[in-house]
Order: sequence, then C-alpha cells, then structure tokens
Amino acid sequence: MYLSDKPNYPLIQTLLDSLHQDLRLLVDPPDGSKEHPATTCLELWLCHPDYTSGMYYIDPNQGSPADALLAYCNFSGTAAHTCLHPRDAQMPTKAWLMDSETNSSFQWLSKQEQGFQFYYPGANVVQMRFLRLQSWRAVQKITYTCHPGHRLGHTDREVKFLTDTRRQSYLGALSDCIPGEEVDSLEPRESVFEFEDLNLLPVRDVAVFGSGNVTREFGFTIGPVCFS
Repeated sequence: MYLSDKPNYPLIQTLLDSLHQDLRLLVDPPDGSKEHPATTCLELWLCHPDYTSGMYYIDPNQGSPADALLAYCNFSGTAAHTCLHPRDAQMPTKAWLMDSETNSSFQWLSKQEQGFQFYYPGANVVQMRFLRLQSWRAVQKITYTCHPGHRLGHTDREVKFLTDTRRQSYLGALSDCIPGEEVDSLEPRESVFEFEDLNLLPVRDVAVFGSGNVTREFGFTIGPVCFS
C-alpha cells in the first residue's frame, strides 16, 4: 500500500475501482439490455451463466449506456467470446479488377465499383480501446471465393488486408481462378485467411494486386472479429 513513507495512490485507486466494479455487479448486475449492458460478454456470462449464445448489448467503456453496442456473445464450454459483425459481410463475386486503371499495383476494393470498407456498428475508437484492454485475444476469418464454375489455380496473387489502425496491413496470397470449362466440378472453391492480433483487428479493407489476367471473378466474406 505504501512506497517509502507515502501512500501509493495509484494502487489505492486501482483497488477502489476494482471494489466498485465488484459491488456494481452484486447490486445491479448487467442483463445485456440497452439499459443494463455488460462491459464484455465474459462479464455477462459470469453474471448469468444460464444465458445462451445470442445478441446482447455491451458497453466496454462503462460510461453512459447511450453508446452501448450490440455484440454476438458466443458462450461455449468454459469460454465467452465477444464478437462484432461487420455491417456488410459479403463483398459480391465479380471481376473486381477488370476495369482497374492501374495494372501491376494493389487495388483497394473499397475504391472499386460496389466496393466498401468494413464498418462495425457502434465500435468507435473509444469502445474498441476499452474492449482490447479487457481482452487478451482477438481472431477474425476472411473467406476468399472463386466464381462458381471456376477453381483455384496454381498462380498466386498478392493480397493485402488493411487493419483497424489504417497504417498496417496483413500480406497474403490467393490463388487465381481457372475458367469453368477447364474444370469438372461447378462447386465454388474457397480459401480461408485467419488472423489473430488483439491490437490490429478488425480488418477494414482488402487490396488485390492487379497484374496479368484480371478478368477472373472472385469475392470475399468477412467474418466477425471475436474478442476473448
């Protein structure tokens, strides 16, 4: 409690904040409603272990519930995951790079026709900062799909995934598609990218390197970012 002969005020404040939080949970436990959101899905699960997975309100910054956001709480086994879904999860399957003005460079799909950046409703900068402080892990999956009637080939094309900081990107590779007349199956082919980084997720945009044949049709499905 004390450093030398002076009170350790930061430690005292931390203990008081922890005590206040414990008392709040005992006296007025959150129920996942807009009026009584939990800070995370884990807190909600600890208060209501009988709850099933579903959509609940959370308020990571513990301020006014006016800025509470809806999250999917995945209660499985002995864990609780706070998952935020993008407003638009499906980038349509089309020839994204066919009309690109600049070849042999990365083309951000948000700047193409029908393109957009990924927006997570209610997840503003403050709420995301507090959600990260109360989590130890974040994961997100993105699925790349060839147009039905095509399959993944042997030619790799570089792809970038813009992170939440807008200053860093993940770099990967995806296989080009082969025309339907050259394959036996009409089933769409997929490849999945999985990212894990508490400080950089969620993903905000995708850029594909345009070079060679850019008429192939492809799309992306953006999965939720889940904090635990």
